[in-house]
Amino acid sequence: MSDVQKSLKNFTTIRQALHSGDWTPRGLRIVFLMHSWSDGVEISEGSREKGSSWEDKLNNFFINAKAVLEDPDHVGVADSKHDLSGDLEKKKQETYEALCDSFDTPTVMEKISRLITAYNTVDPSIVSLATTKGIAAWVTEMVNLFGLNGSAAPTTTATIGWSGIEVPEGSKEILVGLSHRRDVLRRKAKADAVAKDDLTAIPTPPSQTLSEAQKRTRASFEQVLKNVNRDMDDLDTTKTAKDLSKDVLRLCDRIRNVDLWDHDVYLEDREGNKPALIRPVTRELRATKEQEQSRERTRQEGKEKRDKDAAAKLEKGRLSHKEMFRLPEFSAWDDDGLPTKDKEGEEITKSRKKKLQKDWERQKRWHEAWKDAQK
Repeated sequence: MSDVQKSLKNFTTIRQALHSGDWTPRGLRIVFLMHSWSDGVEISEGSREKGSSWEDKLNNFFINAKAVLEDPDHVGVADSKHDLSGDLEKKKQETYEALCDSFDTPTVMEKISRLITAYNTVDPSIVSLATTKGIAAWVTEMVNLFGLNGSAAPTTTATIGWSGIEVPEGSKEILVGLSHRRDVLRRKAKADAVAKDDLTAIPTPPSQTLSEAQKRTRASFEQVLKNVNRDMDDLDTTKTAKDLSKDVLRLCDRIRNVDLWDHDVYLEDREGNKPALIRPVTRELRATKEQEQSRERTRQEGKEKRDKDAAAKLEKGRLSHKEMFRLPEFSAWDDDGLPTKDKEGEEITKSRKKKLQKDWERQKRWHEAWKDAQK
């Protein structure tokens, strides 16, 4: 076999990478765009993490920008301290120059990231809708241009964002209704103000014309809604408002962390009275949750080990210090149970007596602790 053939065996084709499930077409293309087309691309763990971070950043930006644009109560006022509109125009010009310079995509990817960083550092309430829409539309145009949004044409900017940031079509009305009720319950529960009238069943919105796949997805969310209504009905409304509120908070957490998460939907709670963002579960969210679960497992395992060690130590104290030396190797003891003679009737030596005294005192502490634990 030639050296070239041996070398080729170490390479993975794009088709193989996509088929393995380790890569998505978008993720792979992002990594390529972060490298110059004229240079070789070595896909290392570092470049992969950088690409994933860039993709996650845009996911979050698009989701938050759409939430702002769809919020009927949002009234942004331009703040002279943050010239985002000017920054947008600057990034557009720099992008044009970079693309004219031998199609310098790494620079463009960096410009997009920096613009989003600038946007994220400003309170959305002081950013006008026109500015938010302008930035989101341009970023959408660029990801379309680079082929990061499926088959969307570069000029298709009527829809903000890219594929993968929307919840399942045909199920959104159910999710909006469930999320809205959860927002209300969560807010009242935090104030210990949940009442029986707050726990009425959430209605199921009428269905639309859907494909078979959409019908199956909708049916799964209808079941989630049915389960939540059942669990609200099962809550003990005779409890005090404080105790009932605790039960409601647990239900709200379960809806977010289990019921919807298991169907690839996440409710992102926000500060103040802002409604939770309804978003799909992304790779970033899964990784974050796995890290949290790993830390919790480590904490729980540590607690269990400490509890086990403490229980074992406590069990050692079951035997009284006055009985611990009542063994065949001794033939006489004092009133405290300390040996005075060995089995041959010889007096215990001074050095051995000192050691026995030390063991006796330790057992006494353990036994007293054991007795205290039995109270």
